[in-house]
Amino acid sequence: MNDAPPDRHRLHLGIAEAGKLLALKGRHKEALQRYREALKLAHSAGAPQLFGRHYLQCVLESLEHLGDHAGLRDLAGQAAAAAETAGESPFHRRDRAALLERVGVAELKSGDSAAALRTFAQVVELAGPEGQPLSAQLLEWMKRGFDVGTTRLAEAQRSHAYWTVRQETVDPVRAIDMPVPSSVSNPVPNKEIFHGG
Repeated sequence: MNDAPPDRHRLHLGIAEAGKLLALKGRHKEALQRYREALKLAHSAGAPQLFGRHYLQCVLESLEHLGDHAGLRDLAGQAAAAAETAGESPFHRRDRAALLERVGVAELKSGDSAAALRTFAQVVELAGPEGQPLSAQLLEWMKRGFDVGTTRLAEAQRSHAYWTVRQETVDPVRAIDMPVPSSVSNPVPNKEIFHGG
């Protein structure tokens, strides 16, 4: 059986992998440019929604690594709101929960503990404690009054495999790099790409 993706999907998959390789090197602005291109190509190829959602998670991770918590909250919040109107299937609930978890972490990192507490409670309500164990753990710590500082948060993120882009999840053989024009001023994808607009 051939596991190779159809040709129309090979390009966006390869460009996204190139973005992930850049992200692993800490070159997140360049990674964002690749993810944007991969999203546009996936959208134009009629790729299943799952590709767009995966690429969105990669975008959100790079925004988090860049410290753009406001941009992350805005983009993830918009995507979560769009997912809410898409349905109540387990997929949609899990998708919303994963997006809101990113919002909660951004709120926590930007010092808004009260908002983070509410967001983590919403995540656990949507996905259950097993569905998003990082949110469940952070919610429990915060309810008990524990300080969730940078070191504790980073360790929890690692132990719960929070990061999508990790060395063991990236396939350098699939990577297809391409020159991205330096005239791209905003490497963050437009929200319409995620929602079929």
